[in-house]
Amino acid sequence: MKQINESEIKQKLLQTFSKYNGNNIPYSDLEIAQAATKVKNFIDNLNNMIIYENENSRKPTELEIFSSMYEFVANRVYVEQDTSHDIIGTLITDMGVCQGYCQLMSFLCEYFNIPFLYKRSETFDEYKNPLGSHANFEVIVHDKNGGLHCLHCDPTIDSPKDKNDWLGFNAFLIQDSDINNYYHKQIPSGTDISSFYYNFLSSENFDKSIFLLNQVNPIEQMISGKSEEEIIGEHFEKLRDNLISLNSFFGMNVDFKNLSHTQLLDAYKEMYEYYRNISQPINPEELKEAIINAKTSNIIFENNIVPDEASIISQQIFGLRLKKTLDQQKECWENTDEHYMMHSEMKVEDTHIIK
Repeated sequence: MKQINESEIKQKLLQTFSKYNGNNIPYSDLEIAQAATKVKNFIDNLNNMIIYENENSRKPTELEIFSSMYEFVANRVYVEQDTSHDIIGTLITDMGVCQGYCQLMSFLCEYFNIPFLYKRSETFDEYKNPLGSHANFEVIVHDKNGGLHCLHCDPTIDSPKDKNDWLGFNAFLIQDSDINNYYHKQIPSGTDISSFYYNFLSSENFDKSIFLLNQVNPIEQMISGKSEEEIIGEHFEKLRDNLISLNSFFGMNVDFKNLSHTQLLDAYKEMYEYYRNISQPINPEELKEAIINAKTSNIIFENNIVPDEASIISQQIFGLRLKKTLDQQKECWENTDEHYMMHSEMKVEDTHIIK
């Protein structure tokens, strides 16, 4: 992997901030430098990561790299404040909310060439009252056999709620359809139909997005003074714009600029089928192994201890995080036997261990 200096990190941080938040940056040069240093140290550590297996060592897999990235991003206390909504504030305070987590992960995924899709949805309570918009994301990662998996992450669900809490695994690389089992009901954000095209939360939403393409709201038509044909044409232009974003996410090489409405719709259907084909869960045991291996490597580097001792500590930490995961699932699922992540709890002594 290419080496990157702190000035480059700073420039890319500012670019990411402006992309999501505009050009008005409310941070001092010192604060921006602090954020850049924190990111550079993490990237340097990850670039030098070594995985120890028995008496051998090797470079990390993509899944192990992403596991470390997810911990770095999500293991920040969830606090609703101005600075927690953007990448720089999330870095300098170690506190975040959904937007801050997603912006930071977007930055890291771009650096490590992991396809990233920023998603926005609306959330509702059990009485269908709106709770506000929510940010989460999809990534495409390879398993150890090279298979592709397009899966959903939501650091807000997994993040610690205070300094004594643990990171969880409820929303770490799972299918979109599972996300509502752990969180408030989510639907694509806003009334604009374009939001459906990059929020594949369910097959029902995909079907609805196609249905809405040719729908014209009479009141909107009357206010705008536009014809039905013009409004439907705008719908397809929004589809075209979002297909261009999805094209980049999936790494396809399709030119959508001059496609007809019918061709756009066909391309959208093909893209959705491709998405469904690769949105399969990763084997839980492989996921568990990647999490523990990455944590072990990090403990060795930061605490200068032998691999065997670091592995024991890492497994203890995994057990505590798994317990949090299962506890949350028991609160959210009527049938607790259907939990996705791991199939059995680990026995962990309640000792002081490294977080």
